Amino acid sequence: MRVRAAVQSAANPLPTMAKSKGKKSFPNAVHLTVVSVPRALRFYEEKLGFKLGGQWPEGDKPVYAKMELDGQVVMLGELPSLVEARQMGLDAQELEVVKQDARALARGTGGIGVAVYLQVKDVDRFAAKMKKRRVKLLLPPKTQFYGARECALNDLDGYRLVFYCASPVPAADASPADD
Repeated sequence: MRVRAAVQSAANPLPTMAKSKGKKSFPNAVHLTVVSVPRALRFYEEKLGFKLGGQWPEGDKPVYAKMELDGQVVMLGELPSLVEARQMGLDAQELEVVKQDARALARGTGGIGVAVYLQVKDVDRFAAKMKKRRVKLLLPPKTQFYGARECALNDLDGYRLVFYCASPVPAADASPADD
């Protein structure tokens, strides 16, 4: 995996990012390590309908992006090289975590076992949009026993995204009427 350098100036040693505009985000957010932020950013914007809330560095080669969907945040970031991590000021313990993450990514597909739940107003309408945009759903819309209507897909890096909305809970003892 190739990662671009995230170099800061001596006057500003820490990365900064423009603040989000518009609606306030919910307090929960997830960070997903991706192979290519520009590639993932395009997928989340063009296919899934997210809006870019900010990126770092600015320009066409970001290594971090904050994506927003109805106030919910998914952060996308590339794993830095050890040189880049040192340039960012990571300490020895943080560098060890970067090494562990790099080894884990090298062993297999990212995203296995991770499911991110994102709320939408209408799952069926969202699923229809995905079909129109040629995004393959893993699971079509279905009302679950716990009252959520859900559909699921994998993003380009293997993360499972489950889009849901509230739905009436099916009756627990529903049985077909006797004829």
